[in-house]
Amino acid sequence: MIAIAIFVTLAAAGVIYLGSRAAAPSLNNESETAAKTTPTAVSETPQGEKVQTALGVGPHEITIRNVTKESIAYSLRAYGSDAKASERNLKPDEIDRYPAPQVIVITYLKYGREVTYSLYPGKPYSFRYSSAGKVDIWVGAHGREDAVDLAPYVPTPPEVLVQMGELGQMNKDSIVYDIGCGDGRIVIYAAKTFGAQGVGIDIDPERIRESKANAKAAHIENLVKFKRADATKVDISEATIVTMYLLPESNEMLRPKLEKELKPGVFVITHNYMIPGWEDKEVTSKIVKDAEGTEHTVFLYRR
Repeated sequence: MIAIAIFVTLAAAGVIYLGSRAAAPSLNNESETAAKTTPTAVSETPQGEKVQTALGVGPHEITIRNVTKESIAYSLRAYGSDAKASERNLKPDEIDRYPAPQVIVITYLKYGREVTYSLYPGKPYSFRYSSAGKVDIWVGAHGREDAVDLAPYVPTPPEVLVQMGELGQMNKDSIVYDIGCGDGRIVIYAAKTFGAQGVGIDIDPERIRESKANAKAAHIENLVKFKRADATKVDISEATIVTMYLLPESNEMLRPKLEKELKPGVFVITHNYMIPGWEDKEVTSKIVKDAEGTEHTVFLYRR
């Protein structure tokens, strides 16, 4: 689904660093393969910017979700306000929803240091772990209470698609399920290149519309289908190959589903993140560079 190491502007990502009491590192700006969406710190907040709202979030609100295994204390106040900040302790799996007619400022402990960021109206946010195992806040995938936030959408580069096809030994008999399909490029590639059948699953209706349009343009509509759904609730038992570009905690959460529904011998291919607890099922991994020279790791598992 997604391609790590694409550094988007903070205006697009919706998170802006404002400062800290100690010299904290830039938000999610790590050299490791850590960030699904990795904003870069800037010194000021652009005002009046029009931000496209995300699924499950109104244009004048924000959501903050905790997908970690620990409670997280944070405080909120309106940007530029001298009013006392509202304090909150967010438990695991909880989601807070706040009215946000303007930019909201959040303060919390990051790597043991108090930091402050701006959150944009119309955006979902999630506290989750970096690949270093540290809690941080990220732009989320959606703000729905009835579905988990697996990962925000970032497209997979073509070079990674090729490696996935090779490692998974895709062919005309393959049935490829992509969990969090984004614009559908993985199953479309499998169908167009190998004649495989494909099923893409995504919770975002915009992504599903885009996937269907891309499949039509590629003239392989007869080989693929796309489901708008919570991927954790979709039956994937017919798959011979499953692809995932999610985050570490999402891979870990889906592991019981993979073990329960997939037949023995089915390949599971992940992009940049391993499946915790499946170390004995890992067949191999390959590092591939995209057109910009960024390294991506593709992991191959056998159920």
